[in-house]
Amino acid sequence: MPTPTPTVPSILVVDDDANVRLIASRILGGWGFRIREAETAEEAFAVLLSTRDRPQLILIDVVLPGADGVTLAEQIREEWPSQRVLYMSAYPAEVLRAHRVDAPVLTKPFTQEELLRQVEAALTRAVEVQVTAEPPSF
Repeated sequence: MPTPTPTVPSILVVDDDANVRLIASRILGGWGFRIREAETAEEAFAVLLSTRDRPQLILIDVVLPGADGVTLAEQIREEWPSQRVLYMSAYPAEVLRAHRVDAPVLTKPFTQEELLRQVEAALTRAVEVQVTAEPPSF
């Protein structure tokens, strides 16, 4: 009987800057995450609709052309309420507040260590929420 293989977390990286997508994807891929990329909010939503294997985490730039990252996250959570999101931005706190960001934000530019710490924290928060949200069994 084959040994079950652990599930490798997948991450969707959404940023209109190709260099940021490339760097984040290479770092995260090097840590063993499965990576998909999108340049715009529309492309990200299309990626999510086209697969049954939704990512465990979506790393979204706050400011995107067209729909911004917060609007994208709201649309995603309407469809999939438990979807985990980590925002990233190079903008100062007052700009983030204007964009209605009230969640953890990975500040750009980021180091490998900071990216890993924030991703692990986002995945851990999600696991804790799922565990505590389960009803007790009797």
